[in-house]
Parts: sequence; C-alpha cells; structure tokens
Amino acid sequence: MRATDVAFIIKPWKRNLGFGSLGLAITLFFVVYQLLTDPTAAPPHRLNDSLIVLLFILCPPSLLSIPIIDAEVGTSGFYFLWSVIGLLNAALYAAIGAMIIGRRKKSD
Repeated sequence: MRATDVAFIIKPWKRNLGFGSLGLAITLFFVVYQLLTDPTAAPPHRLNDSLIVLLFILCPPSLLSIPIIDAEVGTSGFYFLWSVIGLLNAALYAAIGAMIIGRRKKSD
C-alpha cells in the first residue's frame, strides 16, 4: 500500500469527523440558547419560535426532548438528555457525511 492510498483512506474519516463535529456544535448552540434565554418568559419574543423551529430542523434528535418534560433547563437530567441528543446528532451528521463522501467516490 502506497502512502497516497493511506492518505486517501484517512481523508474521508477526517471529513466524517468534521460533519460529526458540526452536528455536535449545532446541539451545543441549542443548549446554550436554552440556558441563556428564559423559555417561559411572557410574552415570548417572535424570533424565539422561528429559531426553535430552525434548531429542530438542524437537530432532529432534539425532538426526543419533547416527551421528557422532567428535564428542566439547568438540571442534571437536562444535561444528560442533551448529551445523548448531542451524540445522536453527531452520529447523524457523520452518517450523512459518509453518504455524501460515498456518492462523491462513486461519481469519480
């Protein structure tokens, strides 16, 4: 195996890691947003609803948080739940990245 062959094998893993990191960063943004804003504020800001919908689109595993109402912001349950959601979102983005890289290989 030549050095160029090894470099070709390693590159897709770096890209997958990048996609996974992007998924984790999106989840982290979602968590920080929830910590910095008061979701129960009255009246809620109009941008709040739009941003929450966008974040649900960018982080589909976050829909798992809907039925778990006991994990209030700032509790240990909240951090555990969002750690799991972050890992699931990172895995989802890495899988999407692998599919994109696989399609690019087939077209080349």
